[in-house]
Amino acid sequence: MNLQAYIENGILELYVLNLLHDSERAEVQAMILKYPELNHEIKAIEVALELYAQVHAVEPSFGLREKIERRILETGSTPLSLTPIDENSDIQKWLRFVADQFPEALQAENFCEPIGEQPGLMQVLVVSSVDIEDETHHDVYESFLILQGKCKCTVDGNSFYLETGGYTQIPLLTNHKVEIVEGPVMAVVQYRSA
Repeated sequence: MNLQAYIENGILELYVLNLLHDSERAEVQAMILKYPELNHEIKAIEVALELYAQVHAVEPSFGLREKIERRILETGSTPLSLTPIDENSDIQKWLRFVADQFPEALQAENFCEPIGEQPGLMQVLVVSSVDIEDETHHDVYESFLILQGKCKCTVDGNSFYLETGGYTQIPLLTNHKVEIVEGPVMAVVQYRSA
């Protein structure tokens, strides 16, 4: 597949603006799972749209701004997007984060949205009711934390099961796939630079 042509056809902009039909949205989410580098394109589109919005923004009244700032302080969300996942990650904390930041993911059959990114680390929230095809990463270490569901992972020919609370790390240059056993499966997928 010509990934550059896919990027240039405008579908990612429609995806970011939530203007796609469910089937088209699912197609983009499948592409993101297959080609994690698309998350960088999506982030760039989000930044460009945010800059556009800032240039054309209408300044809120002082009272409205004060209400919004107070509400943000009251919620006190923890920036989990900057917290790397590992075998000791707090599942309940992640589920609260998902309920707060991505409530639509809790009822989704297929969902894929970036959680956050910092130098050398990117995290994506994935909900999938379909198997994830064979893939091999050459420049990132992939790991994932299962928040809901059960899946069968095959890494370099060896199979094992993961369910809620399960965590695994995929070695670099290692073929792997994920089969949904009880789904949909919700997971935090993490990519670290090699």
